[in-house]
Amino acid sequence: MTTAHSAPRAASAACLLFAALSAGIRAETVTAEPDAFLDYIEATGTQYIDTGVNAETGLKARIDFAPGAGTGGAALPPPAVAARVALVGVDGLGARWIPWDVMPNLARLRDEGLYVVARCGYPTLSAPNWTSIFTGVPIELHGTRNNSGAPVVEPWGGENPASGACVFSEIRKQEPDAFTASAFAWKGVGWCHGTNAVDAARHFGGTAGEYAGRDASAVDWALSHLPRNPRLALYYQGQVDMAGHRFGWGSPEYTNACRNVDANIGRIVEAYRTAGLWDDTVLLLVADHGGHDKTHGDATIECFEIPFLVSGGASRRLRLREPVMAMDVAPTILSLLGLDVPDAMRGRPAALPR
Repeated sequence: MTTAHSAPRAASAACLLFAALSAGIRAETVTAEPDAFLDYIEATGTQYIDTGVNAETGLKARIDFAPGAGTGGAALPPPAVAARVALVGVDGLGARWIPWDVMPNLARLRDEGLYVVARCGYPTLSAPNWTSIFTGVPIELHGTRNNSGAPVVEPWGGENPASGACVFSEIRKQEPDAFTASAFAWKGVGWCHGTNAVDAARHFGGTAGEYAGRDASAVDWALSHLPRNPRLALYYQGQVDMAGHRFGWGSPEYTNACRNVDANIGRIVEAYRTAGLWDDTVLLLVADHGGHDKTHGDATIECFEIPFLVSGGASRRLRLREPVMAMDVAPTILSLLGLDVPDAMRGRPAALPR
């Protein structure tokens, strides 16, 4: 059995005490400082506390904290941390294979911001995990299990996330006047977030050997939209994954592709600085999977471990909540922008105010 109770700002001490005791929180913590208790819930983004079975009652205790309870039923959005998010998605950048010595821009962002080794979902393929990254939904629910561009399993509720129900469409829904952009060298990215959900989206096609140039062109094109002040811009990079498939993860060619991507990251940072946007921007970098030898897709740690990096001027006010999964990216972006995270997203915000 599950017991659920909201925590309204105007709740009595008795109600707070009942909720706290159900979750195993010390009584004096709530009765002495009820406002501080609620402040903690709001500041940390806590949505519920689930502590398992109560030894005395035999009941499974879960307390859900309803946003905006006590405010006439109106949901209060989280406070915005950033004015915009620059999302850098590096296909195939396994956390165990990052050559930090040839990626000085990425290393500087790591040192100035927050970094953790996260996990992607299984199978450790591109489309399943990019779909999770954009939708905040695990692979088991969105149903995309290969790179075909369509769900193999009927999605939960019968809706295909690739049709546009993602972080981009949520921004459009909650802020109709906001501008978003996405540039990518692998067409599968368009399947995963749905190009109809983005205000400006472009695929940069070509051959496998042209990925370095395609990635650079994608960055140039996306940066050309900076004067429109995008709330979210995706800078997808595909050459690292391609080098892994052709020459092997950790090979000299793989390292050189990482070096090229680092140069593009440096151009992104410099463009935001020059435009005067860096101080209230969060740059979030993530990968969809790692790899080993010349492959990925299996259940090996080299495939599961991916980088999750949060940097930029606005990141100084943040801390990370671990562990982090690929499906946490979309909820994290919405939370950073001060937007509501829909219930359908099963991930949780990973970067929280200090």
